[in-house]
Amino acid sequence: MTLRLRIATESDLDAVADVATAAFNPETDAISAHLFPPHLKPAGEAYAHAARPWRLARKTDRFHSQRTILIVAVDEALSGKVVGFALWEKPVRGDSGQPETAPIKPPCVTLDHAAFAEMKRVLGEDHAKRFGENGADNVWHLEMLGVDPNQQRRGIGKMLLRWAFDEADKFGEDCYLVATPAGLPLYRALGFEEVGVLELFGVPHTSMIRKSQKIKPLDR
Repeated sequence: MTLRLRIATESDLDAVADVATAAFNPETDAISAHLFPPHLKPAGEAYAHAARPWRLARKTDRFHSQRTILIVAVDEALSGKVVGFALWEKPVRGDSGQPETAPIKPPCVTLDHAAFAEMKRVLGEDHAKRFGENGADNVWHLEMLGVDPNQQRRGIGKMLLRWAFDEADKFGEDCYLVATPAGLPLYRALGFEEVGVLELFGVPHTSMIRKSQKIKPLDR
């Protein structure tokens, strides 16, 4: 296999935005269709590409967060092309819990900001419901997993998830995500348990947790 994983660098962000734009096309993805409605698309621009400026700005913003780990899958047979990515928030540990500077709020004429605020509210409520007032601070939180549609069925998504599983298990930490209907079978197959259902824009999504597989030492 010519696939490998590595930690992303800032020079990868354009390629990550390309993958995210293709993987979450507003013409086929329900969430993206609400966040990037057709009436906000600039004249003459392809609807499928309407979200790209936001994807790039958002990934750049998240990349510079101290809790973010952005992993990319690259294909050496394609000259190291980025074919998938996973954007994780790692747990707060020690001094990493210090406040960050305010996140950048990049302008984007194609984004429905009210819809984005509603999505954040629903997800934030789920974080609080599952983990209390600290939200997802003490778990590995998968914010986004994207695979190039032309590279599907190569096990890229599984590779990206298992990388985080290995990291989480070292510290006895759980992994958490909110699954779309399309992603639900993959997450179930890899050991995530369903802990609740929430609706995003009328579409049921599933709150899921993978418990740490770290083997605890026997009491002596």
